[in-house]
Amino acid sequence: MYLDLFNKDILVVGCGNPLLGDDGFGPEVIKALEARHILTDDIGVLDAGTSFRELLFDLLLCAKIPRTLILIDAIQYSNALPGDILCINIDQIPENKVADYSLHQFPAMNMLKELKELSLIDIQIYAVQIDYIPLEVKPGLSDPVKKAVDKMCCLIKRAVYDPNYRFCAGQVPSC
Repeated sequence: MYLDLFNKDILVVGCGNPLLGDDGFGPEVIKALEARHILTDDIGVLDAGTSFRELLFDLLLCAKIPRTLILIDAIQYSNALPGDILCINIDQIPENKVADYSLHQFPAMNMLKELKELSLIDIQIYAVQIDYIPLEVKPGLSDPVKKAVDKMCCLIKRAVYDPNYRFCAGQVPSC
């Protein structure tokens, strides 16, 4: 059961629907992290798919939670190029813009803020700029988003092993 992951120091969660093109970025990153075995026993990874809100409810109700929660998602942001990786600060997103920052209609943003305020959890949100989301079922990432999977894995590896590391947009961490 995924609740065992809450006992880890760090939990990396991929969000998205792999049946809808670039929306499957989060799950693809989790698959790549698992395949590369670059994470230690105190780091958990979870493909939350489109059930991210349910996961947040469980986190809010759980007595023990990770000290760091890293979220991976896809985003539609007008000032970025497809494949760009962005760091989203939940404290800087105006309430009227929350829906602009996620393909999953993040009413979960309020739960994330509450989770951050009620505990000492460090929440990091990384997203890739999409190229396209099909209107019908069409699995597979676009080329720029597919290339961003390796970059995101490097970023996560750097973020979990160097607590002083802070990602800057446009910066590609070395593995």
